[in-house]
Amino acid sequence: MEKIDNYLTLLKDEIRNNSFGHLPLKYRVRLMRYIDSPLIVNKIFYNCVVKIKSLKEEIFQDNEILLQILFEIRDYLYNNKGDKNHFMMIFDKYKNYLYEYDALGGLLLSLCFNIATDASLMLDIAEYNEEDDNEYDFEMWNPDFFAEIIFSEGLYFIPSNSGSVEKREAYWIGVLEIIEKICRNANFEVAPLYYQKGMDENFIIPSRNQFDDTIEAQFKDILFFIVDCEPQKLKEGLEYKILFVSSVVDMFSILSSKGDVIILNTKNVDRICNEFRNIREQMYKKNSKQGAWFQVEILLKNKDLYTLDFNYDNLEQIPSLFQEPDWLLKMFKEYPRSKEYTPFWLQKIVGSKVKYLKS
Repeated sequence: MEKIDNYLTLLKDEIRNNSFGHLPLKYRVRLMRYIDSPLIVNKIFYNCVVKIKSLKEEIFQDNEILLQILFEIRDYLYNNKGDKNHFMMIFDKYKNYLYEYDALGGLLLSLCFNIATDASLMLDIAEYNEEDDNEYDFEMWNPDFFAEIIFSEGLYFIPSNSGSVEKREAYWIGVLEIIEKICRNANFEVAPLYYQKGMDENFIIPSRNQFDDTIEAQFKDILFFIVDCEPQKLKEGLEYKILFVSSVVDMFSILSSKGDVIILNTKNVDRICNEFRNIREQMYKKNSKQGAWFQVEILLKNKDLYTLDFNYDNLEQIPSLFQEPDWLLKMFKEYPRSKEYTPFWLQKIVGSKVKYLKS
C-alpha cells in the first residue's frame, strides 16, 4: 500500500501541473497495474460512474434501463451476484442504444466491457507505448476517461470544446481519493445506490380510434391482393395467419391452419410491406398522440371474413428480433406518442431522449 500511496501523491502533482487538468493514460495504467486486481479496478470505475450519476440524476431517473444496468453492475462487484459474461451480453444488446446517450452511454458500455474482460482496456492494452486517450478510438476509452469528459464538459484535446480545466482537475483529484479509499477498504462506495420507482406499472393505456372505414377499405384491398398472389394462391377452406412486423426492418409471413408456410415472390412481398407501412402512416396521422403499431396480425378465413389485431403496447408479443432497444427507440423517434399512450416498458427505453407529444 505504501507504494500506491506514494504514487498517488505524485499523481496529484501531475494533475495540478497538467495544463488541461488531465491525468494522462500512462499514469493511470501504471497505477492500475500496481493495484493488479481486475475487481478493484472495476470497482474504481464503478465509483467513477456513480460520481457522474449524481450529476445526471434526472437522466438516470427517466431511464430505468440505465439504472438497471448500474444495479446489476453493483450486485456483481459488491455482492458477487451473477456472471461476468452477462455483461458482455449487456454490451452487445445495448451497444447501439446506449451510444444514443453519447459519453454517458459510453461510460456504461466501457464498464460492462471491462467487467466481462477483467479490466482488459486498462490492464491488458495491446502493444501499449504510453499513448494517451486521444490516440485511441472512443470504443477503447475507459470509464474513468468517459467520466472526465462528462464532468469537465469537454474533451481536453479539442481546442474548440475542451471543457473546464478546473472541473477536470477537481474530478481527477476526487478519483485519486476514491482509489485510496478502495485500496484500503474494497467495499467502499462513493455514494449508495438507491432505486426510486417512478412509474406505475398498472396504468391503463386509453382506447384508440385510428381505425375507420377508409383504413378498413385499404386493408381489404391489400388482403385481396394477398389472396390472389402468385405463385402460391391461398386456398379456399383454410384459415391463414398473416403477420406484419415493422420497426427498423420489416417481417412478413403467412402461415396456414395446416402449418404450411406460404412463400411469395420478393416483388409481391415488397409491395405488401409497402402497403402495410402506408396504412400505418395513415392511421398515425389520424391521431398521432396515440402512436403507431409495431405489428398487425390478421386471421383470414376468406376475403370478406377476417380479424385484425394491432400491437402498439405489448413487448412480449413482438418477435424477439424486434425487441432491440435501439430499434424501438428509432421507432419512437419516427412515431412519437403522448406519455399516456406509452407503456411502462417503452418509457424505460425512451427515457429523456425523445419528447412526448402533448396529450
